[in-house]
Amino acid sequence: MASDFFIKLDGIDGESYDKAHSKWIEVIDFNHGSMQNVASGRVSDVAGRGQFKPFVFTHNVDKATPKLQQYCMSGQKIAKANFVACRAIGGAQVPVYEVTLENVKVLSCSVEGHDANEGGVLPVEHVELVAGKITWKVTPIKPDNTKDGAVEASFNQLENA
Repeated sequence: MASDFFIKLDGIDGESYDKAHSKWIEVIDFNHGSMQNVASGRVSDVAGRGQFKPFVFTHNVDKATPKLQQYCMSGQKIAKANFVACRAIGGAQVPVYEVTLENVKVLSCSVEGHDANEGGVLPVEHVELVAGKITWKVTPIKPDNTKDGAVEASFNQLENA
């Protein structure tokens, strides 16, 4: 399996041939987060509005690249994006971390390539997504490789709830 990270964006096909993630985009790396807007020197403030940091991922340039660029330039919204990080257990890819983004916009796309002598084989694309709503889900794996109870939370930035 070439990748343990996958993302599927409504209306945009990737090139994954993984059985469980056919036509998803194979992700090389990702990062995202949340932050609380607290003014310097005011760390005791309790009620503040949180903010999502962009969900950033990198993938090899593939057939999703032109569409991602088009969505970025047009500002067209993507209804939903599903990201999954999998762990290989018993020959299967088991989702252990999932992020669902709703009301998504492509904030930026950039493509870069490196000389093959520097380890570059294919150009890669860095993509930043922003969303109105985000849901996080973690499925812990017990030492005997069975799933434990999933933990899920979400936040709607548009409704601040």
